Amino acid sequence: MEDGFRFGVATADHQCEAYDGRDDIRDVWERVRGLTPRGPATDFWNRYREDVDLAQGLGCRAFRLSLSWARLEPEPGSWDDAAFEHYRGVLQYVRAAGMATIVTLHHNTWPLHVQAAGDGAGMLDEGFPQRMGAYAAVVAQRLGDSIDYYVTLNEPNQLVYGYIKGFWMRAYAMPPGLPPLATSQEQMSAVLQLIPNLFRAHARARAAILVARPGSKVGANPLILGLPRWLQRLADRSATHLDSPQGALAQAGRLSQHRLIDSGIVDITIAQLTITQSRMGDVLFSEPYVIAHVAALHAASTPVPENLETFRGRVGVVSQTPVGAKAGGYFPAAAIVWFADTASAVDALHAGALDLVFDDDVILQQYAVGSFALAPLPGPDQPIAVATALGSRGLLNLVDLTIREMKDRHPGMPDAQNRKTVANIGNPSARPKRGVEEIDDSIQAVRRRGALRVGVHPGVEGLCTSDGTGGYRGTEPDLARLIAKRIFGTDVGRVRFVELTGDRRVRATRSLLRVFDGLRKSIALFTTLLGANWWNLGMAGKLPSFLCPPECVGTLDYVGLDYYWGVPSLRPSQLQRLAAASECRYANAPVWPQFLNAILLEAQRRFPGKPIVVIENGCVASADGFSRADYVAAHVKEVERALQKGSPIVAYVCWSITSNREWGLPFDANSDFGLYHIDLDTDPNLTRVATPASDGYAAIIAAAQSPGGGG
Repeated sequence: MEDGFRFGVATADHQCEAYDGRDDIRDVWERVRGLTPRGPATDFWNRYREDVDLAQGLGCRAFRLSLSWARLEPEPGSWDDAAFEHYRGVLQYVRAAGMATIVTLHHNTWPLHVQAAGDGAGMLDEGFPQRMGAYAAVVAQRLGDSIDYYVTLNEPNQLVYGYIKGFWMRAYAMPPGLPPLATSQEQMSAVLQLIPNLFRAHARARAAILVARPGSKVGANPLILGLPRWLQRLADRSATHLDSPQGALAQAGRLSQHRLIDSGIVDITIAQLTITQSRMGDVLFSEPYVIAHVAALHAASTPVPENLETFRGRVGVVSQTPVGAKAGGYFPAAAIVWFADTASAVDALHAGALDLVFDDDVILQQYAVGSFALAPLPGPDQPIAVATALGSRGLLNLVDLTIREMKDRHPGMPDAQNRKTVANIGNPSARPKRGVEEIDDSIQAVRRRGALRVGVHPGVEGLCTSDGTGGYRGTEPDLARLIAKRIFGTDVGRVRFVELTGDRRVRATRSLLRVFDGLRKSIALFTTLLGANWWNLGMAGKLPSFLCPPECVGTLDYVGLDYYWGVPSLRPSQLQRLAAASECRYANAPVWPQFLNAILLEAQRRFPGKPIVVIENGCVASADGFSRADYVAAHVKEVERALQKGSPIVAYVCWSITSNREWGLPFDANSDFGLYHIDLDTDPNLTRVATPASDGYAAIIAAAQSPGGGG
């Protein structure tokens, strides 16, 4: 590779810096939504030298980090000198290690006072570009002599998902969200305010930086999905050919509300269903009504061994369950014995055919009697919620309202993974402007039928058991009756229970329409503005002025881009995995390395003379048959191909140097992008551990930097 080319790695403030008691918008978002808080994260704030040294040891010559706007400007116009000095120390340490600095100003999070501006309008407020410009000016004045590349807004095209959600999404993907029950039109109206504001904020920030530090390199890094060329042209056309805001508003319904609401043999399932990444692709989940944790049922006289990885006993597991899928990871050396249901596994334990049974504690608790005990095991929460069909937003919201009513009566019920938005922050009594019946036809369809059909799974004491008279008792049937009462005014004769087992608990809310899920989502995404690569289209002067103001066109000194996932064809399985990527189910995401080469060559054609930086590219432990090491190697190869064709690429930055707290997700193989692994949940020392991916990346860099190296 050319001498000027740099390999690099990255971190981010909220995902890596330890929480210090001062909130940014993400801290509040994670708290109010009941998501995984960052806590100490990787403690990059205090241990940055260690991570910079690791990057230097890999052979990197570029290091990306982001600044915490909330730390630097804790109050409007009030700047924290100590925070600036800290970041100066970080940047100087990176420079001393022989690496260029790439600094992000707004990495998907911002101060609470910025969100509060304009009566809570935040980034929609007309004053946001000016605030962003003022922030950038101070950063450039105080730190600009140590910054090589500025990224103003991280993945600006993803910020729209804080204001609009697809009909298949249970909640807004990121803050701030809109008030409860916002219509499709209201959501798209917010997007139409946001997009020009982001362009103006970027342009203001760049102008301020160039005044303070002439010659600075300023850009942004839109996230680009790999799509068949014809489909990307179709998606881009949906943006470039808009002649008015009304045209964009007309697209709103295709994205956030599907006209055809699915319906299976039940309307809702209340049957000990845990919210998992894979299941979220098939149904909409309510707020949880119970939180479970993984546990082991065992003979009280024989404790569960401390080291589960070396345990060679016999472990009973129920098939077709999320916990069952984890058994091999918890007990890699054990003999896993599969059962159709928990009761059968417990019978085998009593008979001495097993050493323990592995399942959720809420399932196993009733069996921990006499000479048997229940041992909790380390692992993230397992939220249990109600499932409804995709698109049934009205019914989903009615279920949530009922669950919140139960929570008011029983304060001990969980508030994890709820669907609240910033509209609820500081205003717990936030109420929707309209009734849930007005969102869609899902509630009216139940009324027309005359009864609510509810899927249940009896056999768990306290949740759902037979009452001996053909009915059911427990939290779940009680919840079903409360939902029916909200719909009909009474629950008498209005609930029809249907017993379900295994995966039927998920599938029962769906009809044969589920085979078209990928197509339905693709039509929603790629025939609307949001499916377009609208950031680069705007910078190239291809968008209408109501989306990208003329003064913002061409305001970039380099072309930045993020690329992770793509599909070379529109096979249903491929489309489903692409939707999984957009919903943070990264382990299910589709990998298409060859498209990175196409993106780079297109950037060269669209922005001639501009250097190109791959700001982010990386992988979780594995995806689509690629290990992280293989993924990185395959994508670097495409960068090399583009360089050989003359593409002016100056850097490739791998996300990320270590494991990170990925935006409130549970920490597991689905959310860990680290070249160096840190066990964020169980290792108090936050030890950085080399992986095959870090070794592989070091080998790639060494080969490229050797005489004659490169593609």
